[in-house]
Amino acid sequence: MAQSAPSGFGVPPPPRERLLHRLRRWRLSLSAHHGVRYWTWTRGLPILLAFGALFVANGLLIGWREAYEVTLAITSPADTAIPVLAWFLSVAGWLLAPAAVGAIAGFMVSNAITSRRTRSIEELLGQGERSRDREGGSA
Repeated sequence: MAQSAPSGFGVPPPPRERLLHRLRRWRLSLSAHHGVRYWTWTRGLPILLAFGALFVANGLLIGWREAYEVTLAITSPADTAIPVLAWFLSVAGWLLAPAAVGAIAGFMVSNAITSRRTRSIEELLGQGERSRDREGGSA
């Protein structure tokens, strides 16, 4: 006995969407997000995944404690079993920590300024251009 569709019309359900199409639809839906959420999904996640893969590779090859110490610049990458791979981890650690702290601080300052601003930046810039025009100056 054939299984019927829930609607009772005998129409089979649509085929499952292919993985490539689902990923494309997910990527296109990211434009609905703004600000930090958009940045996190489009830039932050790939960077974090790449750093995580580099850390796991180093952890498996040179040891987890040594990978941690190389990331934080406690140990020199030249003193490890595989210095070439450890140098990449060391440079990533030097770049990742300041970038993360700077991004968070910049976002917090930007939010604080935006929430206290009574007039939009476009309005303020427009007033400056009008006053220059009245004075007869040009930039």
